[in-house]
Amino acid sequence: MAIITQRTLAVVITLTPSHRNKFIDCQKAKVQIAVLPIMVVKTRWNSTLELLKQPYRLREYTREWLKNPKYSDYGPLFTTQDEWTIVKYVLEVLWPLQY
Repeated sequence: MAIITQRTLAVVITLTPSHRNKFIDCQKAKVQIAVLPIMVVKTRWNSTLELLKQPYRLREYTREWLKNPKYSDYGPLFTTQDEWTIVKYVLEVLWPLQY
């Protein structure tokens, strides 16, 4: 379930320049280089793992982005804490050296 919701959330965030800019603004005070969520691509090797790894790192900024009343309709797409725990375990098992 987490993969589907993360991909959908990535699509929503990158859908318009306004959405992208607000997401980048959520990161500006905390990181040097702001990044956007990625979407899984069939031709890219390891893209499913990347689809889990990057949103896991960006979860704080995604939560902040969703706090904006303009994007509150997308709140149900945010992964629950239990799902984040499962994502963390999957990353630790499948990508133990790079995680």
